[in-house]
Amino acid sequence: MNTFNSLRLSGLRPWRLGGITALLLVLAVCFAHLAAAQSVKEAVTFSAQWQVHLQQDGKGSDSRGAQWLVLLGGLGGQEGVATAQDQVSWPAQGNGAYRIDSTLTPRGGLAVLLRRLHWVRGASGEVRDGKPELLSASNQRGDSPATLMQIEHGRMQVTTAAQAASAPAESTTPTQPAPPGLTDPLTLSWGYLQRPLPTRTFTVPLLINDKVQTAHITPQRTTLKWQGQEVACTLLDAHSAQSSATLRIWLRQSDGLPLQVELGMGDRYGLDVVQTLAAVPDGLPAARVQH
Repeated sequence: MNTFNSLRLSGLRPWRLGGITALLLVLAVCFAHLAAAQSVKEAVTFSAQWQVHLQQDGKGSDSRGAQWLVLLGGLGGQEGVATAQDQVSWPAQGNGAYRIDSTLTPRGGLAVLLRRLHWVRGASGEVRDGKPELLSASNQRGDSPATLMQIEHGRMQVTTAAQAASAPAESTTPTQPAPPGLTDPLTLSWGYLQRPLPTRTFTVPLLINDKVQTAHITPQRTTLKWQGQEVACTLLDAHSAQSSATLRIWLRQSDGLPLQVELGMGDRYGLDVVQTLAAVPDGLPAARVQH
């Protein structure tokens, strides 16, 4: 009996050990895949804080109106007339969906006097091979109704929030072909994170509010005094023959971080709305866009 049991156990023991070993290997592989999936983030998110000032360039046709706005702007002191916050979600591996939500809010008692400065914007789309492609955008300034832009199947549609809520937009609002490479100020500002910065003049269709303009952008190597230090930057200087408004973006050369954005309000007031980044956003080093 003992001999029989000994033979039976010795015959089964290798099978049992082999089964247990195989099971352990399967579990190890599963845990490894699970750990890898958890360690790879689909997107990184961070919040950027800005200080906002008004500057007069002396070229406006409505000089009295410009002076009044600058006088109000002076009440903001060094902290500026407003603050702005950008909530950014960017694909961690260089490809995937992105989204930017921006809110500019006048400070304190200036909120009533400068309510037109209250500005809510949004931009979203897809990053492909490291390059962002705008697919939707929203814009609302002051008490004006929000405008929404959507691109589907190569067609662009612009509606107001009220139109979108009252009826199916596709049945009531005409569409037009979406210009290839369409971008907007938010995407242009944040879209060079960890990407090679441009060195030559280029032209892009630029969505300003709800209008598409052809923007000619000239990159310039320069420095910007930021946080008390001279920082090497690339200045993107954008102009359009279709508008007197201007857009200037200072990108830090080391990583493409936008340090300052200047929006020229055009010939009427001759004013610039200048947004200066208050600090490097937490979590930014994790944002990696493939070259």
